[in-house]
Amino acid sequence: MELPNEFYHKPTIRHEYGSWSTFYPDSHKLQPYPLNASGSQFYHFPVDNRFHYAPFNVITPGYPHQFQFQDFQYFVVIDFEATCDKERNPYPQEIIEFPSVIVSSVTGQLEACFQTYVRPTCNQLLSDFCKDLTGIQQIEVDRGVTLSEALLRHDKWLEKKGIKNTNFAVVTWSNWDCRVMLESECRFKKIRKPPYFNQWINLKVPFLEVFGGVKCNLKEAVEMAGLAWQGRAHCGLDDAKNTARLLALLMRKGFKLAITNSLMWQASDGLLTWNPIPKNMAFSPHQPHKPKDQQMPLFQYHPYCFCGVKSSKGMVWKPGPKQGSVFFGCGNWTVTRGSRCHYFEWASP
Repeated sequence: MELPNEFYHKPTIRHEYGSWSTFYPDSHKLQPYPLNASGSQFYHFPVDNRFHYAPFNVITPGYPHQFQFQDFQYFVVIDFEATCDKERNPYPQEIIEFPSVIVSSVTGQLEACFQTYVRPTCNQLLSDFCKDLTGIQQIEVDRGVTLSEALLRHDKWLEKKGIKNTNFAVVTWSNWDCRVMLESECRFKKIRKPPYFNQWINLKVPFLEVFGGVKCNLKEAVEMAGLAWQGRAHCGLDDAKNTARLLALLMRKGFKLAITNSLMWQASDGLLTWNPIPKNMAFSPHQPHKPKDQQMPLFQYHPYCFCGVKSSKGMVWKPGPKQGSVFFGCGNWTVTRGSRCHYFEWASP
């Protein structure tokens, strides 16, 4: 289902979206998952759905609990893995591992973990390069769930953990997970995602402020911070856990975290803004129109196309009801080849 415009336009941080699951016709088929009796050490999901046990003591206990007061009660750290290949990534790229970890802003402790493998539906066979890089095997994604079901299960998991209706923020390492991968796949497959994925904290930003402007990947950042890397690189769950450890370290150093990126409109009225076209540019049927005189409205919102790259921006010059309207198209468009993907979106509300 297409996402209504007003769904993105609600500027909010608190996540009271109890009706989200009603947009999924198969939500009634999901079986509730029993909570662990101890309530604090392990989470549990059926093995046939590729969920796993995971210890909560990933962050080494014993460090000071006097953290800088944060604007958020919890942080939800994610790190997707997607289909890929050595020479050229498949089109469209699809998420194949959906991990998430919950971190308390008060203690810095990793309180719960979530993981499921996701079944690609467009390019179902993983390349050898992808399997070697991520460690994910074909049988694991074949037994996985669809992306829409993974999103729903993750949302229900946050609700069971008492996180969904608190003030929490999604945390990633880079903007790729939310701005490129999840957004482009959901648009391509017409999947409605929870709105809390529309804003996030790119941990690279505060990391560079604390440790200096040195470009590095996640593993290098963890080691630069004086931590030992744990697990396998490019395993989504291990990457998310290491990101969580880095997050806790920044909080321990007194850094106050804030949202760094958003997919919402960046205008003061919560919708969209552009510079008005001067009155002397009004089109008259009795005067020849000069396209070069018309200027492109200035949009701060710039989506990514299905290719996972920044979309191209154009304007309708032909006289008619859509003249002057701005649109976004495939970012890989060239004059000779045309568009690589079929992405198209009107920029006008």
